[in-house]
Amino acid sequence: MHKKILSIIVISMLLVGCQRGDKSVKTVKNEDKNPSNEHVIDKGEIDTIYAPLNGLPISQASEQRPVAVMVNNYHLARPQSGLSNADVVYEILAEGDITRFLAIFQSNIPDKIGPVRSARDYYIDLANGYHALFICHGNSPKAKQMMDSGMIDALNGLIYDGTLFKRDKTRKAPHNSYILKEGIEKGVTQRHYSYTEKVTPLDFTQTDLVFDSSWKNTSEVSIRYSHDARNNVTYKYSNSTKQFQRIQNGIVAKDALNGKELQIKNIVIVEASHKVIDKTGRRAIDIEHGGKGYYIVDGKYMDIQWKNVDGRVIPFRLDGTEIKLSPGQTWINFVPALKDVTIK
Repeated sequence: MHKKILSIIVISMLLVGCQRGDKSVKTVKNEDKNPSNEHVIDKGEIDTIYAPLNGLPISQASEQRPVAVMVNNYHLARPQSGLSNADVVYEILAEGDITRFLAIFQSNIPDKIGPVRSARDYYIDLANGYHALFICHGNSPKAKQMMDSGMIDALNGLIYDGTLFKRDKTRKAPHNSYILKEGIEKGVTQRHYSYTEKVTPLDFTQTDLVFDSSWKNTSEVSIRYSHDARNNVTYKYSNSTKQFQRIQNGIVAKDALNGKELQIKNIVIVEASHKVIDKTGRRAIDIEHGGKGYYIVDGKYMDIQWKNVDGRVIPFRLDGTEIKLSPGQTWINFVPALKDVTIK
């Protein structure tokens, strides 16, 4: 009798245990159907975040609006400040045989950029390809018309000299105007400009490059912009850093802000029509219709076709395939003719 009662108790306890087990399973299923779709991701599952304009890994996503700055490249303006932080730098002739830079910053806005120089229309068009805040000190008549029309958000040193822009007393004008990071931030607030932007990324490869028969070796690339050697450019490749140095007038380019040599990963050289349009020597430069060029990376180069895609200069293989850039800083040099380029 006692054994029978004990058997009934044991069976009852087992049934209760099973029921509780069923309830726990149902609870998990209900949590899986959580309408918030919350999901705790193991650290190993988290995707790496990359800066949109240099392809390098960053700790957290940023919606920093790009800032495009006209930077002076006259020999008395060197070394410039802030260039080591630029994601992309365009180098294009202005008047005469002296180039200017359009330096585009997004991943890291330095404390000081410059010397800042005056704008031309084609630099504004390129800055608009990144929806950038445009910074200059002075302008051509056409560039002024473009800025006055509101086609680009701009801060001009002609208006803000001594306030948002500061003069370096150790240098002579017009090679001594600088924009400070705090000046950019104040200007954005004063003009009610947006300082955030969901930036469309450039196309980068995150794997090792594979060099097929389209590529040739190079250790040095030179661009002849002028009869004056001070204005010509040489890029030298370093096997140890896997980057290019930039050299002008025999001097390796450094950032005056931190003393660091510029480390250039990608070089895109593009041929475009250049026409002098007035007595002051201003130019019309065709940045729209594309053409021939070279893409240079990791001590290799290849012939390319370049295209203007939504305002940006993009390199393509000769078969029409877009080239993915290697993560790092990119320089894009416009030249009137590829015969001015020497590759060794």
